[in-house]
Amino acid sequence: MALFLGAAAFVVWPPEESGYQQLQSACWRVGALLAVWWLAYDEVMRLPAWILAAIPALALVLAIRPRWFLIALPIVILLLVLRPRTPRRR
Repeated sequence: MALFLGAAAFVVWPPEESGYQQLQSACWRVGALLAVWWLAYDEVMRLPAWILAAIPALALVLAIRPRWFLIALPIVILLLVLRPRTPRRR
């Protein structure tokens, strides 16, 4: 909420210096990201610990080598489609 209030304050009372637009934009974006994280917090905490470590590592690798996305995307889709199904208990 503080980031949203800060961004709104920049809209209402813009500083006289230049460059505040980047800070205002960052407040809106990070505020929205943290709001989504807050809403999904319970579901995120149910994920296995290795996934929470693997996602930032994968994001870093794809940021450094964007062409690897062309290889990683089909592999992820195959893993999701071909994963073993757990039998339903009655």
